[in-house]
Amino acid sequence: MKNYFTLAYIRNLEDKEKFLFLLRNKKKNDINKGKYIGIGGHVEEGESPDQGIDREIFEETGLIVKNKIHCGSVFYRDISGYHETMEVYYVDDYKGVLHECNEGDLHWLYPQEFMDLPHWKADEIFLDYVFQGKVFSKMSFLYDKDNLLEVVKE
Repeated sequence: MKNYFTLAYIRNLEDKEKFLFLLRNKKKNDINKGKYIGIGGHVEEGESPDQGIDREIFEETGLIVKNKIHCGSVFYRDISGYHETMEVYYVDDYKGVLHECNEGDLHWLYPQEFMDLPHWKADEIFLDYVFQGKVFSKMSFLYDKDNLLEVVKE
């Protein structure tokens, strides 16, 4: 399903103030290159977003989700015409052992550490909700390359 994604922010079980982030630094032609993002990816044909996030988390981290909350939907647009829809999740229980990711380097970070690293500016807005495991419904963001131009919260 083109331009339909899932994204999860996984709370560390031992240090509940930290979340798992992916520094995208291993793929060529990556719109997220050099940025820290959550764990996730495309929703595949015939797959629900819930199934897609569980699969993506396992593929990218080796972790199996035991509990997650769907926080809301995010719509990204760029003035070039690119657009994507993303279902955002908070994960607070899982099992398994973290493994290396072929898309980038995994890092457990405190929210403030994340804010000081390269990321999409709009992430700061919905992460206020996600870090608390709260629902935000829908948000829409308009970019011009890396510049956030517009924010709409529903």
